[in-house]
Amino acid sequence: MSKQQAFKAVTKVPAYQLVEESIRGMIMGGELSPGDLLPPETELAVQLEVTRPTVREAFRSLEGAGLLKRGPRRRMVVTAPSPRIVHNAMHEAIMLHGVTYRELWEINMALEPTAAALAASKITPELLDEIEANLARTAECLDNPAKLVECDVEFHELIAKAADNHALLLAKEPLGELFFPAYGTVISNIGPGERLFEAHTKIFQALKKGNEKQAQIWMTKHIRDFLRGCELAGVNIDAPVNSNV
Repeated sequence: MSKQQAFKAVTKVPAYQLVEESIRGMIMGGELSPGDLLPPETELAVQLEVTRPTVREAFRSLEGAGLLKRGPRRRMVVTAPSPRIVHNAMHEAIMLHGVTYRELWEINMALEPTAAALAASKITPELLDEIEANLARTAECLDNPAKLVECDVEFHELIAKAADNHALLLAKEPLGELFFPAYGTVISNIGPGERLFEAHTKIFQALKKGNEKQAQIWMTKHIRDFLRGCELAGVNIDAPVNSNV
């Protein structure tokens, strides 16, 4: 007697998704590169043996993902996703997975000192000038929590920029933005302006000397100090990101 098998119904995949997956595969596989023009909708529809609206829907989806954009004569051009698209996707994933502020802090403990060390070896005179100007603004707003948060965020963004590492920049910037509520709470409640300014100054001096080790050491102290500030300010660092800390 034959054994009965339970088979699941086969789900039809919309044609536009197949077209989208095909184009996406060519982009990710290197067959299509940023700047390459895709054929017009009509021509591509003939090649793929689908309707023009199907191609248009696939284009729309890939455009939303940041892999295509409108170019000359309304032709679609392959492009790399903008940092903002990457940031938004990471923000959503972090919040949906219930990532906590402590988990973000742990990642920052790994990324920020690395960024500082890289910056010490790569920083340009122009970025040194920008960081020095940031320090001057920071010195003027030690008693203004809102302005101090802005200066702190800008300082760390400049360090990441000076590290000149695209992978680091893409990973670090969204994490820093998600930390904003905790930054604001700590600075508003305990006002660690002087300690923050001292750490930033020491990091800047290390960058100016090209001293990777000192830049890394002072950034590590700075990020650890932030955790102590959270504890003093009563911040629930184990709360999910974007909750009321």
